[in-house]
Amino acid sequence: MKKVIILSLMVVSALSVDAQRKRTRTATSQGNVALHMGFGINSTKEDPDGDAQTKTTGVNFTPSVGYMVVDNMELGVNFGITNAKTEDIYDQAPVLNKSNIKYTDVNFGVYAKKYFPLNNWFSLTAAADLGLSTGTYQTDDITGSVTTTVSSETGNRSGVGGAINFGLAFTPYNAFALQANIAGLGVNSMKNDPDGTNNTMNTTNVGFNVRRQTASLDFVWYLGRGLWKK
Repeated sequence: MKKVIILSLMVVSALSVDAQRKRTRTATSQGNVALHMGFGINSTKEDPDGDAQTKTTGVNFTPSVGYMVVDNMELGVNFGITNAKTEDIYDQAPVLNKSNIKYTDVNFGVYAKKYFPLNNWFSLTAAADLGLSTGTYQTDDITGSVTTTVSSETGNRSGVGGAINFGLAFTPYNAFALQANIAGLGVNSMKNDPDGTNNTMNTTNVGFNVRRQTASLDFVWYLGRGLWKK
């Protein structure tokens, strides 16, 4: 009987330790893999007099894969596609006169993200990224029904950039989270190459979600030991 009691206590103790271990292991624990599926939409419009106006619309898609090297520290690689269009209307009457600028960029780079847990559901985040981009751009002048491509403002573009972004993560389930950027600081250097004529343009931005769309949201799935167990 004594042996049975001792054995029972050992089993209960082992189960208690195991349960505690599972409860203390979170999505951002060391050894987990994070799969991010992010997208962003940005739209701005300036209409000072109801006739001339400027409208810019951009959409980006940013998947990434990260690994938790230690608790609450993620290192990873990212990939992105950005498509944007700026419509600049000079006159709408008696004849429509405007220009359209379209560009598509492919981005890839590396990043490091630090999580600062507030409780079981919310964490503050700080992420630093560095990447390269390449793409094309095209400018069209439109007068009435006539469209003319401006060759001096059409060609290839490439660049390098880095940023530090601050955000918030919400984890409603052990292995699933929603993340969004709140503010950031970044630097971009882009080179436009219209018809073989190099024209380097350096741009420095300070503000909200630099190098990312103003409205951005990441869906994150975590892969790791015990995360999908109830």
